[in-house]
Amino acid sequence: MKLAITGMVLAFFVSGAPYSQAADQPLEFEVASIKQAPPRIVDAPQGMVGCFGGPGSRDPVRYACANASVSLMALFAYGLKAYQIRPPASEDTTRFNVAAKVSPGATAEQVKVMLQNLLADRFKLAFHHEKSEVKGYALVVAKRVLKMKESAPDPPRAPAEVGAPPAAPERVKDKDGFAYFPMRNGFAVSGNSGLTRWVGGNVPTDSEDAPCLTGMLNSLTGQPVVDSTGLKGKYDFTLTFSSGSPDGASGSAAGSSPSDPGGTVPATDVGPSVFGALEDQLGLKLEPKKIMIDAFVIDHAERTPTEN
Repeated sequence: MKLAITGMVLAFFVSGAPYSQAADQPLEFEVASIKQAPPRIVDAPQGMVGCFGGPGSRDPVRYACANASVSLMALFAYGLKAYQIRPPASEDTTRFNVAAKVSPGATAEQVKVMLQNLLADRFKLAFHHEKSEVKGYALVVAKRVLKMKESAPDPPRAPAEVGAPPAAPERVKDKDGFAYFPMRNGFAVSGNSGLTRWVGGNVPTDSEDAPCLTGMLNSLTGQPVVDSTGLKGKYDFTLTFSSGSPDGASGSAAGSSPSDPGGTVPATDVGPSVFGALEDQLGLKLEPKKIMIDAFVIDHAERTPTEN
């Protein structure tokens, strides 16, 4: 089968009371509709890609996947990185739109299991795990000169605000023409004139359960990135680099490998590569490193899901 994924930013959140279901029943969505997505048009606005909603969102009982291949849904369902998927995720061409209803009180972890069961039931997904050593990167402090500053702590909330959801951020346009919604505890991503800008707000260099810099670099390079900075804090920063692929060739999808793992790619006419931008703007560096990963090998998945 063929598998695919493009860049994306993913998140799950934990909700309140646990969802109650008989122990002998598999966790399932109350209702789930799956339709094949229309073909994606090159160089046209593509809309949303990924899985979102459910517990912790504004609509906790609705969960959706948009323009999502089986491999992309597996990333969300099993908490994987793109580089773990075998065959390579860049080979997928068939995408689906999923609309599902979640029982009130279900948690984000339970929703992951529901998505796993949907893949097994409707797509007959079969897979196995195997250890594999691959090329990757270690994120380090370059020349021991860090150019990021730690974030200020969250200000205390007024008693009336405790327990209330945070106010939605307002869209801003900075002096360089980048427009985005600033985030606390996450990333805003914007593009302008061939450049990409990441604006991180109160984010760590690495984390298992929250947006982090190594996670963003994993998605961008398509290769594993491990944190060797020794940094334990959370940081605010802005990183601006060429919107082409990490090796300077435009149009590279996540899953491809930079041709210059040493980070010596020169700046393009538009702007620096992400390798150069990391060192010049944040004081960080990606160094080549062999990394042992747990590969998620898809043995079988139906091209057409069973009926709704």
